[in-house]
Amino acid sequence: MSSAGDALARLWQSFVDTLPNLIAALIWVAIGVIVGYLVGEIVNRVIDKYVEKPLLKTDVGKNIATLELDLSNLIGGLTMAFIIALSLVVAIGYIPLGGDGGALIYSVVSYIPYLIGGVAVITLGTILSILLSKYLGSVLSRGWGESYKYLVSLIENVILVGLIAIMLTVAFALFKLPSEMIYPLLVGIVAIAMGVIIVIDVSKMILQEHPDFAKVAPYLQFIVMLAFILVGLAAIFSRYGYVGDVLKMLSIGIAIAFGIVLIPIAFYLVKLVLIEAKK
Repeated sequence: MSSAGDALARLWQSFVDTLPNLIAALIWVAIGVIVGYLVGEIVNRVIDKYVEKPLLKTDVGKNIATLELDLSNLIGGLTMAFIIALSLVVAIGYIPLGGDGGALIYSVVSYIPYLIGGVAVITLGTILSILLSKYLGSVLSRGWGESYKYLVSLIENVILVGLIAIMLTVAFALFKLPSEMIYPLLVGIVAIAMGVIIVIDVSKMILQEHPDFAKVAPYLQFIVMLAFILVGLAAIFSRYGYVGDVLKMLSIGIAIAFGIVLIPIAFYLVKLVLIEAKK
């Protein structure tokens, strides 16, 4: 009985010794929630009054309205979440957690601000990228006119992909993801996206000026798009030698297929030229 009583006494004494730290941790969490809510509300109202409402009168603001997104609420909510996450990081430092479980809890809580920061960069970065690319596209469209609409669309989409790639690079850095795993994936996705955008918009521009290419355009689109996809996949799997060799063989096969496809296309174009010459 005495040993059980001693164990209970030690447990109680440990709780009493830890109680001030627990109270301090709870105080920090409460302060974080209160300050986060207040600062989030202030940021929300400031953004709504001095940024969002004046912005809605511009072309960029009209694009925001089409997204049906409350920008001030979003920024205010992310600000509140970030402050609360920081208070959790401070609070967990007051609680003596030992062993592997304690180290895991410390690492998870310490990672939360980076996670929220990365999510904020992706969310706001995507919105701002879309708005900026649409704004630049509208400016170019007004300056160049309707005849260059496909070129404007190409420039707008290329700018959008580039801005999103930059935003994702920053977000992945905040997430602390290994660069050797992320960058090949990012480069490959960008290559595929650029290829698809270029093929679609360039083919539209060509068909606008030369409608006679309408019958052969799908074949060329397929071949060129497939080439960009293979380039992107080669970048994604660049760390794996065997996959890279397979993709190289596929690229050679696509090049041969492209050459074979060009033969009937060349005959078709020559036939069109001869028909036009006879007229």
